[in-house]
Amino acid sequence: MKITASTQLYAVLGNPVRQSLSPVLQNGWINEHGFDAVYTAITIKQENFETALLGLHQCGLMGANVTMPFKERAAAYAYALSERAAATSSVNCLTFHDSGFIGNSTDGDGFVADLDARAPNWREMSGTTLVIGAGGAARAILYALVDMGRTNIAVVNRDRKRADEAVSLHPADSVKSIDWSALSEHLSGASLVVNATSAGFKGQNDLSLDMSQTDPDCIIYDTIYAPKETLFLLDARQHRRRTLNGLGMLVGQGALAFEHWFGVRPDLMKGLARLEAELSS
Repeated sequence: MKITASTQLYAVLGNPVRQSLSPVLQNGWINEHGFDAVYTAITIKQENFETALLGLHQCGLMGANVTMPFKERAAAYAYALSERAAATSSVNCLTFHDSGFIGNSTDGDGFVADLDARAPNWREMSGTTLVIGAGGAARAILYALVDMGRTNIAVVNRDRKRADEAVSLHPADSVKSIDWSALSEHLSGASLVVNATSAGFKGQNDLSLDMSQTDPDCIIYDTIYAPKETLFLLDARQHRRRTLNGLGMLVGQGALAFEHWFGVRPDLMKGLARLEAELSS
């Protein structure tokens, strides 16, 4: 990669973000397509997010991914939102223009694409879908699930009010919120359980659940990919449930972001192989 004075800058914004694999993913695709661009990671203090966005825009940042904990704040600050970002009040992809930036949400479609690739029969499973969390990633996943016709979805969050807010964006007969105290009860017969919180992320408290009550063919999905296997997934493996971490979702949403910025869909499988090699090195 040759960096010049005209090289365009892209980044992932978050806190923490130094562990992100997005630079490995995006720079690989940039090189494959021969674009004069570079992608890096930028840590932003929580109290400075909006000020930092303004400064990065003035400095010529062309596009960015947004990760924890800024997805909802990015949506509130954008001058324009895609239909999906507006519906979920969550942004994980920014495209900068002279007048500001456009916010998009690619998390949900990345999640669905990953399930289609790694668990092809998941659409045929009719049990309860349980989504743990109510932040930006959870809202994007919920939107994608409802959009594809999934019903019988339950959302649980330690703060019930946040779960209620996430559910209010969708038809009442498709999604419901439940109390945290009822989490174990709703694991019974579940066919898809998704951790869309930061629990288990490096430096965060782990999430441990008794997965024995879920459907024997249940898919246990953790949107976290570092560490590669969280306690949440280890619990599921002990009961011989199918487990997926968030690496495929990272690739899927990243490919959609790349397409927004450069107008071309990159090779997802090459991207996934690149990240798997990085994690095993």
